[in-house]
Amino acid sequence: MSITTPAQLAKYIKGKKNVLVLAGYLCDEVEFNGKKLSDYAAEVALRLDVPVAATGNSVVALKQKGARAAKKVALGLVEMLRYKEWRDPVTASRPDLLVLIGYPREVARALVTAARGVETVVLGTSVVEEATYSLGDASLSQYQRNLEGLVKRLAA
Repeated sequence: MSITTPAQLAKYIKGKKNVLVLAGYLCDEVEFNGKKLSDYAAEVALRLDVPVAATGNSVVALKQKGARAAKKVALGLVEMLRYKEWRDPVTASRPDLLVLIGYPREVARALVTAARGVETVVLGTSVVEEATYSLGDASLSQYQRNLEGLVKRLAA
């Protein structure tokens, strides 16, 4: 199946059983006309009713928006995927899908490459070929439209 629109991506994500959102430091730094990337990360998590593993200070903004967020090192979570037993309190069971938002392309690439036995979605401005799916190769204004479309479809 080829996913080329936010609507198709929302349907795919909603079809997964155990999703974990990974929010990177760009969630605090990227802003679209007064709306931060952390707002979108929180909306995705809230619409899906899933937790967020946040890097750095992103956890504060996510919690303020009502998301179940915990401060975690993304690489540590990805490392845990190598083992049969999942032992992290951010989510009770091993995720089957990681949704990455707020990471530079090369960091996202490293994380999805290291992730084992799990599908990955990267919500960024550049395609990450190693991810199962990614919204990418977009200007910042197109990126915002993609995120708006995704959030809208996740609510439907």
